[in-house]
Amino acid sequence: MRETRTVQRGIFDSYSKHDHGVLLEAFSDRLDTHPDILKLLQADLIDPSCKAVGCCGLSVESVLRCLLLKQILGISYDQLSFHLSDSITYRTFARLSVQQTPSRAGLQSVIRKLRPQTLQAVHEKLCMHWHEQQLPEHDYIRIDSTVVASHIAPPSDSRLLDDSVRVLSRYLATCHRYTGHKVRFTDQKKKSKRLAFTIFYAKVAEKKHFILNCFPALRWFLNRLTER
Repeated sequence: MRETRTVQRGIFDSYSKHDHGVLLEAFSDRLDTHPDILKLLQADLIDPSCKAVGCCGLSVESVLRCLLLKQILGISYDQLSFHLSDSITYRTFARLSVQQTPSRAGLQSVIRKLRPQTLQAVHEKLCMHWHEQQLPEHDYIRIDSTVVASHIAPPSDSRLLDDSVRVLSRYLATCHRYTGHKVRFTDQKKKSKRLAFTIFYAKVAEKKHFILNCFPALRWFLNRLTER
């Protein structure tokens, strides 16, 4: 048997006065203003053909809050089970009763019942409602993307020198498109690449010599880029 939401809160529920606890309390109050999203979730969690008998599992509201808590903390199901059994703040946010101590397997099995399409519908509904009320500020936007494994080259002095000349040359070549003013300059990308290659494969004593003369060389490149 599974209920849709927890009607009555426990007498021992409380949030920590820490900044993280205050943030979770404000987030919880914001979720309480949107009880309609639980109707979208209960289609995945409550089977209408089953009879309302047996022990009471996690409510639909608790499942959603456990999922949100897992995503906020970025932890595994095993760690989530520990935090829910140890922290009063997390138990209060998840709306768990005194008798409920969800295990790792129980959390994983019930949370995986939520379909991606359902979560997408909940996300769109909340975003549309908050956009209509103009709650979020539009000055900044945060975008999350899938992490892709990739090799990152170390920022060596020769690489930074070559990148600075290459990027400046590209900006000067395309400035007419954006500003309407055409800048005449001498393309020094080949010389910059040759110098960066020489510095990278030089011996230690020669590298020290190149590093000491790096700034005069860079100034020379910048002057040649902008010469008419």
